[in-house]
Amino acid sequence: MNNGDNKAPAGRNSSRGFTLVELMIAIALTGLLLSMAVPALDQFTTSARQTSGINDFVASMHMARSTAVTTNFRTTICPSSNGVACEAVAWDQGWIVFADRDSDQVVDNDETVISSAEAVRGLDIQSAEFGQFLMYRPNGRAMTASAAGNAGQFTVCDARGSDHAKVVIVDLSGRPRLSRYLADGSDPSCG
Repeated sequence: MNNGDNKAPAGRNSSRGFTLVELMIAIALTGLLLSMAVPALDQFTTSARQTSGINDFVASMHMARSTAVTTNFRTTICPSSNGVACEAVAWDQGWIVFADRDSDQVVDNDETVISSAEAVRGLDIQSAEFGQFLMYRPNGRAMTASAAGNAGQFTVCDARGSDHAKVVIVDLSGRPRLSRYLADGSDPSCG
């Protein structure tokens, strides 16, 4: 007794897969989501690069301060693109830390480079007070180019400009700290 009904059992769908329209909608939604995620990922990467560069720089300051206190010799941090000697280059080109026995900001034959850092890509590190060197005294205090100077700051900028600039403030005790603002409370500028 066949009535001629060749219907599929209830609850089973004989077609499987996507239609062309469904596939196009899925591709469009994926494209839309990616267009929103890529700029956020770029922002995250830039922030991470800035944070990493600042952390390396501050770690070098801590190392220099600690070395000055424990060895009872002045310790200098200076810009260096070659990792061997102080150079008249920007801080973001790299830097070295060395025990500066004669306090002349020059790595002499009897002085050893304790640490060196390579160039930090995408960052601009500037300082009016510590333009060519930052020296720590055996008491842990920082010394600027001026004999009376004990404090200063570094402004760290990236391609995003002044709105995302960070400031490393070296206080009277010689300890560095990170801030969003300059030591006087004003906004940093990237130029």
